[in-house]
Amino acid sequence: MPRIHPLALLLSLLLSTPLHGQRTPDRPPIDLGPPPAEEPHSKSDPLSGSILAGWGVPVGAFHRNEDGGGGLGLQGAYALDRARHFALRLEGGFLAYGYVTGDVNVPEYDEFGTYQGNTNESYVVRQHLMYSFDVGPEVTALRGRVRPYGFATAGYSFFRSSVNARPPQYAGDSGDDFTIFSSGNFAWSTGIGLRIAAHDARSGTFDVGIRFRRNARAHYVNDRSLSSLPDGAVFVRPFYGSANVITIYAGAWIGPKGR
Repeated sequence: MPRIHPLALLLSLLLSTPLHGQRTPDRPPIDLGPPPAEEPHSKSDPLSGSILAGWGVPVGAFHRNEDGGGGLGLQGAYALDRARHFALRLEGGFLAYGYVTGDVNVPEYDEFGTYQGNTNESYVVRQHLMYSFDVGPEVTALRGRVRPYGFATAGYSFFRSSVNARPPQYAGDSGDDFTIFSSGNFAWSTGIGLRIAAHDARSGTFDVGIRFRRNARAHYVNDRSLSSLPDGAVFVRPFYGSANVITIYAGAWIGPKGR
């Protein structure tokens, strides 16, 4: 029995002492803090918009009566899905398909009415405009450097023609400009385009595309439908029929905020 006690004591010491080279395994730190807060969403996040300049080329019967012209447009959209691919598009703009200016030599006066000599004054002789207002769906891609999109809209076209019956009489005079014809009709359009940028859509992109506008039953006026009477009055004979236009446009687009 006395020999057993030292052996038991030695065994207990060995078991209670950590072995040489043994290391407690590493454990990742535990984050007990609250999760990071998500950035709050705003009602303006799904909004997008663009400003565009384009050149309209008449097609069909409109091409036989007109050569086309330039215009501007504004477009806004509101995304209807979480991915921001599908949106409701609202737009408006104008196309100046007839714009004629003239110059006339007129006297110039200072603020006290003293004659300062003659100068050339430019003024608008006549102009023909087509205003457009449309709404419809748009589908667009929001990833990648090149993002294709397409749209289809329905709306209203308004044609307006005006002439300047009296040239300016002095510097700063705009003459007598008045509307000689106006008319509106239902219209629809469709188009495709590309938005090009290296960053997210919210940072802005270059927008280029082409659209077809269908004015099936339009009344419109251009220079060929105007004639002057001996008493100086202007006789108007409007055209009636399709006034379809293909527009090539380019501009800047700011897309919706990504989720």
